[in-house]
Amino acid sequence: MADFLISKMKKQCFVLFLISMLLVNSTNAQSKFFSDYRPLADSLSAAYQIPASVILAVAYQESGGGTSAISKRLNNYFGLKGRIIGGDTVSIKSSYKYFATPADSYIYFCNLVARKKFYPTLKGNNNYKKWIVAISNTGYAANAKIWTKHIVGIIEKYKLENPSR
Repeated sequence: MADFLISKMKKQCFVLFLISMLLVNSTNAQSKFFSDYRPLADSLSAAYQIPASVILAVAYQESGGGTSAISKRLNNYFGLKGRIIGGDTVSIKSSYKYFATPADSYIYFCNLVARKKFYPTLKGNNNYKKWIVAISNTGYAANAKIWTKHIVGIIEKYKLENPSR
């Protein structure tokens, strides 16, 4: 009986160890995504006057934190639709747009937002919730209500509204 309990405890400890390693790796991947793309989002925020938190959160949501096939193969971090032109991606059949670099994807997103009717009234406003609602109201996401909650949740969970992060 004692051997059985010891064996069971070892298995439970091993499972807890695996779970903790998964959580640590997940947290590291999230932190890496934000630290890798924060400088780009900050510079685009300065140029377009769209909050960096909005840019980062949308990119994180739409690319699965940079792990989606679309972000990896097409450098598309925003789930943007369009033709695939040139490069070694010609053989990929996709309705998603190809970008030469991730930065090109970020710039395209900012240009897309800047062309929307709401942009002049929100330009320079740091209220990320207003930006997210405005973007979702343009039909950016299939389910605007859920998408809005996800983006706000990402910003608040990872404290993206703090520019010093």
